[in-house]
Amino acid sequence: MVKITLSGTSLISVQCGVGILTVLHLHQASSVDTGQAALILVASQGAGVAGRICLAAWSDRSRSGRYAVVLVCMVAVIAGLVVLMTPAGRAPIVASGVFVWLGFFGFGWYGPWVAYITEAAPPGKTGFALGLAMSVNQIAIVTVPPVLGLLVDLTSSFTPAWVLLSLLTVVALAVTAEAELRTRRRVSDHSTDPHQHG
Repeated sequence: MVKITLSGTSLISVQCGVGILTVLHLHQASSVDTGQAALILVASQGAGVAGRICLAAWSDRSRSGRYAVVLVCMVAVIAGLVVLMTPAGRAPIVASGVFVWLGFFGFGWYGPWVAYITEAAPPGKTGFALGLAMSVNQIAIVTVPPVLGLLVDLTSSFTPAWVLLSLLTVVALAVTAEAELRTRRRVSDHSTDPHQHG
C-alpha cells in the first residue's frame, strides 16, 4: 500500500506543479501573453477532465489491470516534463501542447489510481487504505507548491522544478513497477504450485 501511495504522491505533485507553474512558464520562458497562457491552463484542466473520463473507462476495460493505466500516466508525465526541460519546451506551441498533455495524464490518473487502491487493499481495509493514501496526498498538496515556487525563485529557472517532479515520478514508477512485478510473480507461482491443487 505504501508503494501505491507513492505513485499517487508523485502524480498529485505533478498536478500541483502544472496548476501553479503553467502560466508562469508560458509567460516567462515562452514569452506567451498572460491571457493566452491562462487559456492554455484552462485547456490543460479541460484535458484533465477528459483524461479522468477516458483513463477511467480504459482501466475498467483493460485486461492488464488498473496498474497498467497508472503506469502509462507516470510514463506520459515523465515524457512531458522532460520536454519542458529542453530548449523545445520553451517554444510556445510545444510548451502549450505539453501542458495539455500533462493535463490529460497528470490530472486524469486519479480514477484508475483510486480503483487500484481499492482492489489492492486487504479485505475489510479498503476505507483505511483510501484514507491513508489520500491523507499523504494532502500533505503533498500543501508542501509541493511552496517548494516548487522556492526552487523557481532561487534559480530563476523552471527547469529545477520540472526536474524535481520528474525525479519523484521516476522513483515512484521504479518502486511501484518492482512491487507489481513481485506481486504478479507470487500470484503466478501460487497458481502453478502443484500442492495448491487437488
